[in-house]
Amino acid sequence: MYVKSIDIENIAGITKLDLNFNTQMNIVCGENEIGKTTILECVAHTFSISSTNILKRNVLSKYGKFESIINIDNQNINKIISINDFIPMSNTQIKGEYQKSKYLMSLKVGRTFNYENLQAVSKDVDKQEHIVYEEAKHGVNIHEIKNWFVNRFLYSAHAGSLTYEQSENLKLAKSCFSIIDDKFSFSRIMASDNEIMVNTPNGEIYYEYLSSGFKSIISILFGIIKDIEFRFKEPTIKAKDFDGIILIDELELHLHPIWQAKISNILKKVFPKVQFIVTTHSPHIIQNANPDEIIALKRDKNGIIIKKEIPNNEFGFQGWTVEEVLVDIMGMEDTRTEIYKNSIRNFQNAISIENYRLAKEEFDKLNKLLHPDNYLRKLLSFDLASIKGSEVD
Repeated sequence: MYVKSIDIENIAGITKLDLNFNTQMNIVCGENEIGKTTILECVAHTFSISSTNILKRNVLSKYGKFESIINIDNQNINKIISINDFIPMSNTQIKGEYQKSKYLMSLKVGRTFNYENLQAVSKDVDKQEHIVYEEAKHGVNIHEIKNWFVNRFLYSAHAGSLTYEQSENLKLAKSCFSIIDDKFSFSRIMASDNEIMVNTPNGEIYYEYLSSGFKSIISILFGIIKDIEFRFKEPTIKAKDFDGIILIDELELHLHPIWQAKISNILKKVFPKVQFIVTTHSPHIIQNANPDEIIALKRDKNGIIIKKEIPNNEFGFQGWTVEEVLVDIMGMEDTRTEIYKNSIRNFQNAISIENYRLAKEEFDKLNKLLHPDNYLRKLLSFDLASIKGSEVD
């Protein structure tokens, strides 16, 4: 199952926006407050029912709606949901394709990783239909992963305790440490305190001692595998065979730029049949994406949110610098600080009036501000040398 397209009209800040999605990775990006999260919420609400106060109509319109085309078992299904309320605490009644809500997972920005002291290993959560379609709106709980992993590991020692699919999912979960970084691997579970131990280049450590970025990725991967098992019990399925939709808001959350560059490929490797629709503010994620994976948004001259045309080639943004992505895709007017911009402006003014003393003062400041290997330093020194013999006070 996957979402082919969505047509959003007068929802939040979006007046009219038509988007098509590919079947694997879709990365929604653009300047701040461009409507990225609204797109995810519209997709999520397509698979829910009852009431919501998360989505609101546009302030300038009397109505709002979105229409999704969902491919289910090779058949296209149109789903239209109206959102006509604007008051913050008021609810709108909706009826989406809630019968398929177990194929939709939404991971929101509230992803934290506090230490969990696992006193006992509890049974699986019973994910009944009403819980699952509420999770479409409010997000899945990724804080059950430690209990789930320890449970599966301990029962794997007893023949017949786990289904074949659960055993395969445990193998996949164990491999995730090395998929993220081949210098890491799962070690064992401590019988005395139910702690997860991990092999690292610096020795065996507690799972909780991993970096926040590493734990963030593990939590996403384990959270998805765990929820697949909780949702599909009769029959159970292998996580690698899950062919649903996963929404992740701010994919780069807690991740170092090195992890940001890798995260989308890690997700595709672990879950090859999933359609991902994610949002990001990270130029590193955009840099490393395939061109057909990028959904870049911008505002036109009238302030209307539209899809931005991106390079139509096999490489996308993979040859762009971070600064170029930030300015052209993320909407930053300038990537330099005010102190730098003021100093370079003063230097250029001093050069134009051939005031060597003022130019030298600004050059000395810029010499301290610039990166040690910045080529601009040599160009500025040429400009300074060109007026050295014609000082004007």
